This record gives sequence, C-alpha cells and structure tokens, in this order.
Amino acid sequence: MHWIPSIVRRSVWVLPLVLGLAWVQWNGYEGLNGADSHDYFRVARAWAAWLHGGERPPAAEHPAAFPLSGALFGIVTGDILLALRCIPVFSFLLIGLVMLRLVPRQGLEGAAGLALVLLCVGASPFLLRHALVVMSDVPAAALVFISFGGLVLWRQRGSAKWLVLAALVGALAVAFRFAAVPVLGGAACWLLWERGVGRRGWMIRAGIGLVLLLVAGLFTFRPSWLAEHCVGTPIEHWSGLNLFRAEHHSDDGVLRYRLPNILYVVSIIVHPGFLPIGPLLLSFVRRADFRTFGAGLAVFMLVAYLFFTAGLPFQNDRVMLIAQPFVAYLFAPAFGRAWAWLGSKRLRPWLVVGAIAVVQMGLFARAIHPFMRNARIEHELAAAVREAGARHVYTHGMGPALSNYCPGVEVTELWYGRIERFEPGALVLVDPKNLEEQWQGLHPWENWLRVQEQGVLPVEEGPDGWVLVRLR
Repeated sequence: MHWIPSIVRRSVWVLPLVLGLAWVQWNGYEGLNGADSHDYFRVARAWAAWLHGGERPPAAEHPAAFPLSGALFGIVTGDILLALRCIPVFSFLLIGLVMLRLVPRQGLEGAAGLALVLLCVGASPFLLRHALVVMSDVPAAALVFISFGGLVLWRQRGSAKWLVLAALVGALAVAFRFAAVPVLGGAACWLLWERGVGRRGWMIRAGIGLVLLLVAGLFTFRPSWLAEHCVGTPIEHWSGLNLFRAEHHSDDGVLRYRLPNILYVVSIIVHPGFLPIGPLLLSFVRRADFRTFGAGLAVFMLVAYLFFTAGLPFQNDRVMLIAQPFVAYLFAPAFGRAWAWLGSKRLRPWLVVGAIAVVQMGLFARAIHPFMRNARIEHELAAAVREAGARHVYTHGMGPALSNYCPGVEVTELWYGRIERFEPGALVLVDPKNLEEQWQGLHPWENWLRVQEQGVLPVEEGPDGWVLVRLR
C-alpha cells in the first residue's frame, strides 16, 4: 500500500462506513425500525417543540441525552431524523479514531494498527449496522471508550486534565445510556485494585470483592425495600441467576435462546457479528498482553459490563456493543503477532486483511437486511392503517412506528395494562403468532383474547403474520 497517498491509507478503515451508508440509502432505509428507535425520534421531536416554546416532554424510559442532542442538532440542520442518524455515525468514527490513538500503547503501530481498526471497528458487522440505526448504543459505546482512553492517558502522562476528561465523558455516557454505569464502575474498581499494593493491598482487594458479591446478591435476591426502588429501572429484572438461564420470563414475555447468558456474553470474543477474526487471534494471545495498566483497566471494565449484561433477562447484540472496543483493544498484541506471522510465511498481510474485510462486509449486509425489511413492513402496515381511515388503533409492538407514521391517529399499546372494553370501530394491529408464543398470560395476549371476545371484522393481512382487524 506504499503507493497509495498517506491520508488515503490512514482513512481506509472508513471505507466500510461509506459503503454501508450508500447501501442503506439505496435501499431507502432511514435508520428507523423497532420501538426504541421510533421512541427516540418521537421524543427528539418533542424536545425540539419544547425548545421552540412548547411543553416540556414528560420523563421517558430512556435517558434524554440522545434525543435532546438530536433535537439540538436538528434545529441546526433543519432535519431531526437526519440529526439522529448522524450522531451514531459520528460516534462510530470516534471509536475508530480513539482506537487508532490507543493501540500503539499496546505495542501495535503503523499498518498493523490500521488493519486492526479496519477489521475490528470499520468492518465489524454489528457495530457498523448499529452505526446506521437511530439508537443510543454506539454513541454510549464511543463515550465510554473515550473515557477509558482518558484514564490511560492520565496514567501515562500524569496530567489531571485527562482524569477530568474521563470523568466528564463518563458522566455524559450515562446520560446517553444507563448501561454505561457498570462498565465505568469496573474502571473505578480497577483504579482501587491497581493501587491496592503493599502490606494492606490484600485488604483493599478483598473489600472490593466482598462489596461486589454483596451488590450482586442484593439484586439477585431482592429484599422488598430494594425491589420497590427497582421498578421501572433497567435493573428491575436483573438477577445473577440469569447468567445460567437460556429461558427468561419478564415483562418482555417468554424469551428462549440456545445458550445461557454467560456463554452468550463471553462469545463476543469469537462471534462473527462482532469480531469475526477473534477465533483466528486466540492462538496468538499471551499472558503478557494483560500486564499493562491499559490492559488491566480494559479487562476490569469488560468483565464488569459482561457480568451486568449476563444478568439481564434477555440477549441482545446491540446491548453488547459497549464491550466490543475493549475486546478489540485487548486483541491488539495478538493481532501484531498474527501480522508478523503472515509476513514470515511470505504472505502479503494487506491482501489477507482485504479478503477478510470483504467477508465481513458480506456479514454486515446479512445483518442489516432484517432491519431494512422490518422498516419496510412498518411503512406498509402504517399505510394500511391510514387507508382504513383509522381514528384509533390498538396494537402491540407497532405503537411507536404508528405514532410517527400516522399523525392524528390515537394509538393504544396492548402491553401497558388490562383493557376491559375496546372502542367499537377502532382498528387492532397485532401478530397473533408472536402473542401466543411469547406473551401468554401477560397483558398483550390477554387483551388480544378480549378483542376477539368483543368481535372483529378482518381488514387486511400484512407481511410476516401481521393482521389488521376492526372491532365490532
């Protein structure tokens, strides 16, 4: 690659993002699919209205920093949805830039460091996919990783400004996503652990361990006074017992997976959606790779977050994104050995990296396809609701999308509680098979049974099992 201009070589890791953006634009995907992304769009518009003198938006389930940032940026650009889409893209770029800055401190410089960022950030299938979705996960991951970088630079340079930066950016990460708390807690534990040397060092480390066990025990076997304060928070259903479960029962219904949570979260190091090169690098990992301050800090932050994630009553790849930059950082020395090994075998490393990047882009296309399909289904169902002349629609799972795409239509979610009587003439949009498999015994299923008891007239059958009916 010596014949390529330097600035182009240094930017090669951005090429997958450019291709990804072109692909989703060509397919008409706007970054919206699923309840959370539509909620962020709705709340961002509410914040924009408030900034123009409207009413302040009520408290929402998610932290306000992401939709508020979208509203502020949207006022400048004139397009709130565009602003919300740009924030994850910009955050994706920040992760790559910070990684380029930090991997030399793990002994990986030059072309090898650039190749690592290309494969572990730029062409990472899931990370690239979520950089193109209106969600707060990639921005939170970027802020947490910047905070980590500030701590590494603070330790190496001894300047308090880096510690202050790490603290401020860490607080901002929490404002974007509450899940940043455990990973930042892991950083605090490492700072105490790493300084716990000398005669009383074992006391400090034992104290950290006991406190962590106590906290985990409290949230696993919640006393009534703690349970009351957990309602409505991200840790309402957290339990250490979830680490060993592959079937979960919560307000999200019944979820069944192939692996228990603990194996699922650990698989991030070899998962083809996160780090396809992970299996290739495992044989190059050495114990010495974990002896630096930065590596120890990354391990503590990674383990703390994976432990927290494994205790949740579900498995979700986007929730795992915060952990990915730390795994890539820890793999840096192993990647350097693999790079040298390719040279020793008279193989051109960049040809191998290029071939792997092409495969990963294929995995990205496969990963983003269901998102684009779901977005098309949401548009089709919303169009059917509008064409049916709905004034009121009951639904499960499509509430946020219908609120955005069907202005003026009253939308009631079947999830929130028991509904005794439904408005005659209103529409009902549900996926009966999903309700039966995942929601039996819970409000969505029970409400659907009462809908049928009241009587319905079929209106339209949508894609993927969705049905639209009118109440008698």
